[in-house]
Amino acid sequence: MPEPTTAGRHDALVDRLRRAGCVFAEQEATVLEGAASDSPELERLCARREAGEFLEHVVGVVELCGERLAVGPGSFVPRQRTALLIEAALAEAQRRSRPVVVEAYCGVAPVAALIGRRVPAATLHVTDSDPRPLVHARQNLPRSAGVHRGSGLEALPRELAGTVDLLVAVPPYVPAGQWDLMPREPRECEPAAALVAGRDGLDEIRRLVAEAPRWLAPGGVLLIEMHRDQAPPALAAARGIDACADWGTADGEDGETVLLRATMPAPLPDSGAPAAPIPPAASAPAGPAPDLVLLRRVRDRIDRDHAQPLDVESLARSVHLSGGHLSRRFRQEYGESPYSYLMTRRIERAMALLRHTDRSITDICMAVGFSSLGTFSTRFKELLGVSPSAYRAQGAEVLDSMPPCIARRVTRPIRNREAPEPDRA
Repeated sequence: MPEPTTAGRHDALVDRLRRAGCVFAEQEATVLEGAASDSPELERLCARREAGEFLEHVVGVVELCGERLAVGPGSFVPRQRTALLIEAALAEAQRRSRPVVVEAYCGVAPVAALIGRRVPAATLHVTDSDPRPLVHARQNLPRSAGVHRGSGLEALPRELAGTVDLLVAVPPYVPAGQWDLMPREPRECEPAAALVAGRDGLDEIRRLVAEAPRWLAPGGVLLIEMHRDQAPPALAAARGIDACADWGTADGEDGETVLLRATMPAPLPDSGAPAAPIPPAASAPAGPAPDLVLLRRVRDRIDRDHAQPLDVESLARSVHLSGGHLSRRFRQEYGESPYSYLMTRRIERAMALLRHTDRSITDICMAVGFSSLGTFSTRFKELLGVSPSAYRAQGAEVLDSMPPCIARRVTRPIRNREAPEPDRA
């Protein structure tokens, strides 16, 4: 009997995955084929996926913010929503010359790993109580990083107290009563301790908020990911901590995720002490070009204030650039103008609201920053090829069971008028 062709083997793999209940069997088959070195290994990987393992656990990799991170059975798989925390953490780390960064409840350490790759001068420490994900965290982190096993912040070396510039965490925040409502894959493949935290899901967040001031340096920043419904009680608890100067929240584009942010008071100037010498430029650590740092600040501000009118001149003044130079450099770096980037971010936010809420299309149009329903619909169709109402009617593209590496690809709108024409048949 002749050997099946490559296309035939691929189709057979897709059929197996579909029968196993994989919604995006075509994409998953491609991922599995790319991870397998030969046919026997592909068979083993496929059998594990058919048995219900996370795709990321099977292939040993998760893709997040353009980086590939090691992950494996028994560890929490970083979600794409954590990109909000990563972007905010990177922005904070890049403002400092040699930041000391701690990721608590780290799992495979996605935030610290990306900071280590993009801010080489950072000093990194991570903590987790489970030894299984720490094996993968060591693979993802630079060799100089400190990896500490223990609960919360208690595993950190004592000498770090009062020196941490940036403390980040994705602590467990699923309420115990919602455990049975979660998709099967996380319930069966991830440790419950990495997901569930008490009756309201805030046990570890309250603990972290209370312990953080001891470890943060003057001017240090705390960033914690949580669900939007948990933000009000978490913020109320946080404001009872007098040590921090400022508390606030930032919403994610998925309509579900929120960052809790706290800042320690900056050190008071000491008029009697001599000013610290400014290090020579030659001794500064290698890092991104100054313009790129400024562009990232502008991009982060556009992300944060996407519902507000765009004022390029104001953005340029905030980073001490001219409006023309900002626009030219922004296009060179990101492939589109600040205005085009803003429109895309608004549409991405609208997509999340259409998937996850029952709000009217007009309400969503206004919520994401458009003043005209016609402009909103036109821009939406340019990027996705369908109208907002048709997008909602087609059903959600992202399911709870969808692997994060697949969800990241299917939710990104198509830029520059490249959306396919709808089928007219």
